Amino acid sequence: MRYVAWLHAVNLGSHNKVPMAWLRDAATSAGFTDVATYVQSGNLVLTSSLRDGAKVGVRVAALINDGLGLDVAVTVRSRDELADVFARNPMTEHVDEPAKLHVSFLTGEADAQGAAGIDAAKYLPDEFVVDGRHIYLWFPNGAGRSKLATLQWRKHLGVAGTARNWRTVQTVLEMLEA
Repeated sequence: MRYVAWLHAVNLGSHNKVPMAWLRDAATSAGFTDVATYVQSGNLVLTSSLRDGAKVGVRVAALINDGLGLDVAVTVRSRDELADVFARNPMTEHVDEPAKLHVSFLTGEADAQGAAGIDAAKYLPDEFVVDGRHIYLWFPNGAGRSKLATLQWRKHLGVAGTARNWRTVQTVLEMLEA
């Protein structure tokens, strides 16, 4: 089964350095096949005989911990799950600006009450839609200038996440389908 493993908070400055060449080699040595990475921000595409994405995530996290001594959270989606994320995008009017449209991949189901308690008007012109295990985010002025990008989502939703821009989501989906 084809998967993407999204690594949380890696290669940011000098913190949590995970060299992508090392990650590809480690994943291949661990028995994963068709291993590839996309850019330096922790996007690992692979094939596994495991039929449970959570187990794939545990194995990838263990590889990183054993090999580099880093405790890195890993969120996994199968090819079908990522295709569903793509298809469910409630912000299709923004796909022509893929650097400003993001998806946060959550470690579990978002707390619906916590999501409803976020005052979206405080973050305008930025927008967000919480959809189960994903948050779709629109940053018309870029994520670097956004108050919404600094929101403590885990506090509100009860789960952690890691975001990727729409271009990355598209490219990784293409890699999974290749």
